[in-house]
Amino acid sequence: MISARCGALCGAVLALAASDVAAQPVKAHMEACTRWGHAGAEYGTRNSCDSPVVILFMALGDQHVVEREVPPGAWFGSAVDLSAGWMFTACPVGYAPNLRFAVENKDAILDSLYNCLPARPGA
Repeated sequence: MISARCGALCGAVLALAASDVAAQPVKAHMEACTRWGHAGAEYGTRNSCDSPVVILFMALGDQHVVEREVPPGAWFGSAVDLSAGWMFTACPVGYAPNLRFAVENKDAILDSLYNCLPARPGA
């Protein structure tokens, strides 16, 4: 049985946690703005939305992460070897995926199972 003192304290902690979560607006990813394909020697995408997106991109062979803000209508491309596969995320500018962009999250990222949270400066 929970005591009244713990009940009040637990309620206060939960209210604080809920207000912190509510203060961080979650946005859907913007993968629909991308259509990937070849352009010359590069493989990439053009931002087909009316707002800029931030793309995180990784060729799984070298695991080097490229982050780039892509304005509406602009091209994002890569000429690296993609034979081992690749992954990307697309979020509104000022937002970042709620999953760490790393190989251990590859399956969730490839299945588009992420949202975008406000990016932390310097993170």
